[in-house]
Amino acid sequence: MRIAQDVVEGPSHNLLESVAQSIANSTLLNFHQISAVRVKVEKPHVAVKGVLDCLGVEIFRQRKP
Repeated sequence: MRIAQDVVEGPSHNLLESVAQSIANSTLLNFHQISAVRVKVEKPHVAVKGVLDCLGVEIFRQRKP
C-alpha cells in the first residue's frame, strides 16, 4: 500500500497541511496496529520571496483512546 503516493496523486489539495492530514488519517485507518503517526511533507521550488530549499509541514496524530 502506497499511502503517500495515493494521496499526492489523488485529488488536489490546496495546503501542505491537508496533504499531511490525509496521509495521517489513511495510515491510522488502514493500519490498526499503529497508534500514532508523524508525517512530514516538503515541497521544493515554492513561489515565495527569499532563498529557500523547500517549504514544509510536520504533524503528529494519534488514535483517540
